[in-house]
Amino acid sequence: MGYSPVTKSKVAESFFCKFLNRDVQKTDCIDDYVNANSLNIRHSPCFKCSNGLKVRIEYANS
Repeated sequence: MGYSPVTKSKVAESFFCKFLNRDVQKTDCIDDYVNANSLNIRHSPCFKCSNGLKVRIEYANS
């Protein structure tokens, strides 16, 4: 067999989102960021959020 499964436990972490003023799971942040930007929801605090972009890039690189 020779391989070990890769777990993405870092994604389960939460952090304080200053724009939403609450703790947010990284997975929820990614979902909200992608939805706001792909659907062009300009009134969302997640629209073009620099922290959301950072979280998404970290996830993509893990």
